[in-house]
Amino acid sequence: MATKIIYVITKANWGGAQRYVYDMAVAARDAGYEVVVVYGDEGELARRLSEAGVRTIRIESLTRDTGLLHEIHSFFGLLRILRKERPTVVHVNSSKAGGLGCLAARVARVPRIIFTAHGWAFNEARPLWQKFVIYKLVWFTVLLSHRTICVSEAVLRDVIWMPFVRRKCVLIRNGIECTSLFSREEARAALAPHAVGQYWVGMAGELIPTKRVEDALRALAFIVPKHPEAILVVLGEGRERETLEKLIRELHLRDHVSLAGFRGDASFLLKAFDLFIHASSSEALGYAILEAGCASLPVVATNVGGIPEIIPDDDHGLLVPPCDPQSLALAIESLMLDRPRAAELGARLRARVQNSFSKKRMAAETFALYKR
Repeated sequence: MATKIIYVITKANWGGAQRYVYDMAVAARDAGYEVVVVYGDEGELARRLSEAGVRTIRIESLTRDTGLLHEIHSFFGLLRILRKERPTVVHVNSSKAGGLGCLAARVARVPRIIFTAHGWAFNEARPLWQKFVIYKLVWFTVLLSHRTICVSEAVLRDVIWMPFVRRKCVLIRNGIECTSLFSREEARAALAPHAVGQYWVGMAGELIPTKRVEDALRALAFIVPKHPEAILVVLGEGRERETLEKLIRELHLRDHVSLAGFRGDASFLLKAFDLFIHASSSEALGYAILEAGCASLPVVATNVGGIPEIIPDDDHGLLVPPCDPQSLALAIESLMLDRPRAAELGARLRARVQNSFSKKRMAAETFALYKR
């Protein structure tokens, strides 16, 4: 009888954590495990898992909305599933699914409980009292797990000092498989209704505050007067769209910016870009940067979280301070003016991603934790 693994995640949209769950679930299925994914909010992850033939179970109360009633319903929903499915391994992801999932798995006496930390909510801009509460909840979640996977050294450093945590935490960086992509011409043709320009700067990610798309817009406002051929194309959707559209109008950038929305094929379209930027104020590691590396794109990113673990020096990309549009603009312009260096950075980043951030390595190291 195959070992059964239940993966648990709150949101089933398509972000870094969801990409991770999809890759792990499919890899586990292909390795001979019996796999089930439990999720709350509907989204792209659920659709892709269905297409891949991975069984899913939805708990409607397991959403990002907080409230005692929601948490109670989510906990007992998880507990019922675990008692019915009787998994050998429960692998939880995200803060809410992590805490409730670990607790439910302990009560259900699941033999192996793994928690993957895709970043910490206490690193976001919040009141101090909220950060204190989140610290306590994170500590509680890690203690309930048998092992906590930190996807970068930065994520590990943030919790390693907590009491009784050191031996529970293990570093397993996210991995990716570099596959064939659309050519530059094909990718630009797919995006052509949304963007017209000679030099394409790209971004990919949710339109949420931590991604700091507004900094990219302000950086573009510095660049366009000198380089009117530049455009910014943002692949992603989110609650900040209206705010960003207003800022685009205020900066007179309507002819130079395309908020292209969510694209399920975004990772295949990256060769449309001449340059890729990642302006986050907080980032555990950054799947988008790994994908840009697979596309051999030069990358300008913020020096936060685990990003310097992907881009360790100026031979692999350029790092700038977070929330600093002018520094971002200067770095972008420097690569616009030095195309040979930009190409070298893209080639070196691709080699680094292939050598140090493989999906096969990520899966193998994670499967080893399931067996201990």
